[in-house]
Amino acid sequence: MAKNLQCHKRHGQKDNAIKGMAKKREEKNQFDKRGNRVATVLFYMSQPTRGGFTVYTDLKMGVAPSLHDALFWYNLHRDGNGDLRTRHAACPVLTGVKWVSNKWIHDRGQEFIRPCPLKKEKNEEFVGDVRPF
Repeated sequence: MAKNLQCHKRHGQKDNAIKGMAKKREEKNQFDKRGNRVATVLFYMSQPTRGGFTVYTDLKMGVAPSLHDALFWYNLHRDGNGDLRTRHAACPVLTGVKWVSNKWIHDRGQEFIRPCPLKKEKNEEFVGDVRPF
């Protein structure tokens, strides 16, 4: 999987389980040690009856939580600049409980796995199974 995604999980943080999407912020020193987040993997460990969508605010698109599914996205373009299209939020759970676990892959140690191109790639477009509201 790491080869296909062009990142190595060894250069990420430990998985972080969250119930009900309570906010847990990364400490600043984590960025100092590991660098910025290249990619995020969000695992759905439960499925609420209603609500709990993950929404991409700039794209006005969202994904319904589904048990055992995962979302993956690159937070940075290959040139290291942030991809603002990946800004996301969690909608409230209306009925049931939502458990997720996230894995943040940091840029330190990824230099030779997902190298920077000399020019911006054409295929750096948002892809995935998202749908508009």
